[in-house]
Amino acid sequence: MKRIRIAAQRVMFLTAIALAVAGESSLAAAQLRDSTRIPIRLVGGITSETTQTGQALHFVVMSDIVVNDEIVIRKDTPVVGVVVKARRVRLGFTRHRPKLAFRFSYTTTLGGQVIALRSSPVRQVDDQVVVQRGTPGHAMLWTGGADIFDAYVDGDYEI
Repeated sequence: MKRIRIAAQRVMFLTAIALAVAGESSLAAAQLRDSTRIPIRLVGGITSETTQTGQALHFVVMSDIVVNDEIVIRKDTPVVGVVVKARRVRLGFTRHRPKLAFRFSYTTTLGGQVIALRSSPVRQVDDQVVVQRGTPGHAMLWTGGADIFDAYVDGDYEI
């Protein structure tokens, strides 16, 4: 009987230690919060004249993203996006203005965890960046590598 009690005490002691260690590790884990701003830059350029809807876009992160004094996303990490609207200008009997819009998809952390992104700090039904470079009446819309955009983390992540 005494052996059973000692064994039970050991199990409870080891369980308490395991829970304490698990609690410490969860406290030490970095939390990448919803709506965290990530400055990014387009690699190359896109225009309403040559870009196609559904075309993949490539961006890079412009600066390290730091949480609790720990870098979670390093500068120059690739970001993937997609063109959601692209239309050339059409002149003639009916004139159609050019359209160009894209959406951010995802990036990754240093550890390889995929992080979903969106284009605004608050979730929106029509999540996209509408390119408006050019004046009314321009025959083409464009954006390129000199333009910096803000992407935002979509959801909470434990890193």
